[in-house]
Amino acid sequence: MKDFITKEFPVLKKSDTVEYALSVMDELKVRHLPVVADEIYQCLLSEKDLLAMPDPAAPVNDPVLFAPSISHSGHLHEIMARMVRYHLTVLPVVSPGGRYKGVITRDRILEVLSDLCNAEAAGSVVVVGLTPRDYVLSDIARIIEANNAHVLNLLSNTDSDTGRLIITIKIDLEDATPIIRSFERFNYTVLYHFMKRGMVDDVLQRRMDELLFYMNM
Repeated sequence: MKDFITKEFPVLKKSDTVEYALSVMDELKVRHLPVVADEIYQCLLSEKDLLAMPDPAAPVNDPVLFAPSISHSGHLHEIMARMVRYHLTVLPVVSPGGRYKGVITRDRILEVLSDLCNAEAAGSVVVVGLTPRDYVLSDIARIIEANNAHVLNLLSNTDSDTGRLIITIKIDLEDATPIIRSFERFNYTVLYHFMKRGMVDDVLQRRMDELLFYMNM
């Protein structure tokens, strides 16, 4: 958690004006700022809250009771859930006694997720669909490793319309053709795949050829 926190981040005092708060938000390209008094976190002001105040020269005081935060011992999943739930650009971090420790910014979370997903690593991405009862992580890993490749990252989510499990796999192999063939041989549905720009695998080429054949009939 400590690696996620931005400590040197502007905070508002109750005496700061609405105009000042909006100017800080504009400079930092955020839509939220914490209000802190005597090192204790008070609330989180949004741009919407400030724009609703009739007098730009008036102090912000403590106009809202909205005070989302995360403990300094919180987990990344909890951080993301809270930021998404409340559409936050910053999330204050507090100690058990409510003492302000800093913020976690949306940009910082994107950086952390990029690192965790190995987004910058060379390789390819294969997306497969299957029923939840057919999902066995060790089987997927075995298919990939049998093709002399390794899983760099694996993400899963459920399609709300079909109930099907969607598995997105980052692989340390730029040409994923052998892995795609293996997945299809074991009856996995390969929904999408993303490889190095300019690389067209022969599975895709075969499908394109079949489409052109039928179009010319």
